[in-house]
Amino acid sequence: MILTTLPDLPPRPETLGNAAFRRRFYERWGRENAIVCGPACNVEFARHQQTLSIKAAWGGTGERYLLPRRDLLVDDDSYLVLDEGLRYGSVVRAPRPVTSFAVFFRPGMAEEVARARRQSLTQALDGYAVAAPAIGFRPHLRRHDTAVSPRLRRLWHAVRQGERDEDWLETELFGLLSALLDAERAIAAREPLPTARPAARRELRRRLHLAADFIDSNATQAIDLERMAEVACLSKYHFVREFGRLFGCTPRDWLTRKRVGIARRLIAQGETDPERAAQASGLGSRWALRRAMARWPEAA
Repeated sequence: MILTTLPDLPPRPETLGNAAFRRRFYERWGRENAIVCGPACNVEFARHQQTLSIKAAWGGTGERYLLPRRDLLVDDDSYLVLDEGLRYGSVVRAPRPVTSFAVFFRPGMAEEVARARRQSLTQALDGYAVAAPAIGFRPHLRRHDTAVSPRLRRLWHAVRQGERDEDWLETELFGLLSALLDAERAIAAREPLPTARPAARRELRRRLHLAADFIDSNATQAIDLERMAEVACLSKYHFVREFGRLFGCTPRDWLTRKRVGIARRLIAQGETDPERAAQASGLGSRWALRRAMARWPEAA
């Protein structure tokens, strides 16, 4: 299923005009691969249990996903992976159009790819079955990378140019899932936090990612170090030290770089007043914006 306009779904009321579409949509939804994309300024999707999916959003102020116990903002800087079985909704409220882009994998496809990756070509030729490893993806925002992000962009461009073939989609999603599994392994490999017990390392990593997600999802608001540490359930001292070890920068620098990226996009979208761009991005003043842009000229 490939949709290039966002579907008319709850919480919008059912009408004579959308009833037939909704019936056909739910007959297929959750059973097959799907791409759902399209521009929107004001749209909301009710919470629903979904299959494994990847979310991206370009332009405007992004799309906010309503997860259990927290919200995450997906914008030009990041994409989001949500595991099969998770219940969530999303909302776009933006003065400029946001391109919402979501890829949904058919049930069991991730395990199928993971199993095949563990099987040698000889084993495949002989019909030798291998066990599927447990599949689970961290429910955190991921900064755009060189493995998964180009594939998302390529899918979007192909769909925008008219591609609708289901076999093409299946083929592309095999490659996308393989890249996603590689990216997940790379994330784990580059997080050698110096905590003795593996369980403690996992918990520390989870808390620091929660804080990074909170910063990225609320960067235009006033956020201080105390609030960041509170989200991570750590003292400010331990939070600053361990955040730097994991992400390679201080929490304040992480926040400022995010704000610079937001300001640059506002300017690229037509905002001509640096003061307004600085205030809308959370930087506060044109002088703070100028200093931050000079320090991080590479911020997207």
